[in-house]
Amino acid sequence: MALTMEELRKLVEGQKLRYFLDPNRDALMLGAAGVNGRYQFVILLEVDGQFVQFRTVGYLHTRTDHPHVHEVLEVLGALNYKLRLVKFGWDPSDGEIVGYADVWVMDGDLTPAQFKRMIGNYLSAIDINYARIKKTMETGKDPGDERPVIPPELQKIIDDLLRAKKEGAKKQGAKKEEVKKKGAKKKAPEVTHI
Repeated sequence: MALTMEELRKLVEGQKLRYFLDPNRDALMLGAAGVNGRYQFVILLEVDGQFVQFRTVGYLHTRTDHPHVHEVLEVLGALNYKLRLVKFGWDPSDGEIVGYADVWVMDGDLTPAQFKRMIGNYLSAIDINYARIKKTMETGKDPGDERPVIPPELQKIIDDLLRAKKEGAKKQGAKKEEVKKKGAKKKAPEVTHI
């Protein structure tokens, strides 16, 4: 059993994603915004519905004569070694760098839960690694596996929540200790045997 275009559309719609339908082939075009940029990608249905590919459009470009192309390719290789679903490729003919994910459906089903995990992993991987690849292109130095910077307003909310949770735990611990002390002060009734 292969995946049909109608089933793929239902999976995308189930995630509340908006898309454009390619009238010439079995493909959906989507857009997404992340911490490091905005991205366009397609979801292609190929080999009579047995193969699904997520693929970026206009992600990054680096020419073969770019002064840092070697360093960029090293980063792409390191990412491909580390990542599971998402891989990065470079086309030397035009310098295009793509982020893609391939899934063979064959005779199985692609469930909504699987699709949700795939789309989440795909989008986070292309967003997080965009900054690393771009910085390597610009400087010739791999900044390493940096995590995105959280905006200060969001960081303050997170810090306040963590502080409140910690204070709540301390108060809860103090109450338990107080109950223990009160219980220890009360004498247990003496038992006499008859």
